[in-house]
Amino acid sequence: MFLTGLVIILNAIGGILLFLWGSYFFSSTMAVIFGGFSALQAVTAGIAFLGLCNWSYMLTRMFVFVQWLVAFLATARIGVMAFQLERNKAHIAAECWGAVNDKGYSPQGTAAAFYCNTNIDTFILFFIAGLVVDYVLNLYMYFVVWRFYVRMRLYPFQKGITRTYEQGLYDI
Repeated sequence: MFLTGLVIILNAIGGILLFLWGSYFFSSTMAVIFGGFSALQAVTAGIAFLGLCNWSYMLTRMFVFVQWLVAFLATARIGVMAFQLERNKAHIAAECWGAVNDKGYSPQGTAAAFYCNTNIDTFILFFIAGLVVDYVLNLYMYFVVWRFYVRMRLYPFQKGITRTYEQGLYDI
């Protein structure tokens, strides 16, 4: 449950940051898509968290069914974000060092100035490394919840009962 809580927090923070500052790195549409996907990952981790807290067969089954698609899309998201950051490197550097953005002010002294103090290549490397760490945590969370789901599914057979899981739910 700690892992699912950690993934919820990381993806929620990442989604909020992408909604707030994603337009400095990507187009506004891409920033909303990436932030929304991060929110989707936080929601699926929330489903896993609730499933583990309540020992819920239904929620863990729903998580296992949905998460493989989310993990596949997360792989594509890492590639697209890396490509977009590399492509927009000159734009990001221009935003940092004196260019005026679409709101009419320079980002120096604003909330987006945190990335202007580092080299742009180093910033992109850390950004992609953070995405990869998030992806690995999501995959490990999927594995842990999947194992829990399988053990719940096989529990009646481990007790030596010849019933299905659904029949064993009401066995007292």
